Amino acid sequence: MKNGFSVFLFFALTLFISLPTEGSEYLQEIVRANDLYSEKRYAQSAEAYEALIDKGIRSGYLYYNLGNTYIRMGKTGPAVLNYVRAQKWIPRDENLEANLKFAIQQTQDKIEPPAPGTLSTLFFWSNDFNLNELIYLAIGLNFVFWVSLALWLYFPSLKIIRNALFCFLLLSFFSIGVKLKSESDFKLAVVLAERVEIKSGRAEDAVTLFQLHEGALVTVTDKYEKWLEVRLNDEQKGWVPKNSIGH
Repeated sequence: MKNGFSVFLFFALTLFISLPTEGSEYLQEIVRANDLYSEKRYAQSAEAYEALIDKGIRSGYLYYNLGNTYIRMGKTGPAVLNYVRAQKWIPRDENLEANLKFAIQQTQDKIEPPAPGTLSTLFFWSNDFNLNELIYLAIGLNFVFWVSLALWLYFPSLKIIRNALFCFLLLSFFSIGVKLKSESDFKLAVVLAERVEIKSGRAEDAVTLFQLHEGALVTVTDKYEKWLEVRLNDEQKGWVPKNSIGH
């Protein structure tokens, strides 16, 4: 497992810039959480990271560090869950990818994340960017396109550049749509209970179809009151109590 705390400075600065007036206070809490981790006080470190999340702080590196902490504690379920959450923010991070694979190998079921859908495969580059990055890219391309359009009125030779920028702009908009659909269709969740029975219906006395164990990855397809419908594939799906799953 790769530790990855070398990213802390970048994480802290990025987070600090994006925070409101309480930024300095949150930054102190981040430093404290990392110090606790360095001192091998993993339970207290996890509590400190969780407290930041409870306050509304969202960052890929926050989830990543929390996942590292849970791995050290031997809690594979929360570790896998936070690595999966981190991937939505920092999808290109190689340390994160390596640690997620390591965590999955520590689980009993060893279930890998589902393969990307058809659209995500066609728009493969969208998998390497988070949603915010794609939006910023579209905004930037939109600005450059309109500048090129204005210049084209005076310099007709810029027609090729204008057309190319327009194509890239369309691709960026399609990529945002693909990303939104992918995150909507593939709602990954993680089993947090030591063992959970997948039921044929929304009742404790329903038939048990199969069992999963802590850290298993599933896709949430439906929900009803205190139950979630989850699936591994087209043939293996059923209902589980909501409190046994993290997502």
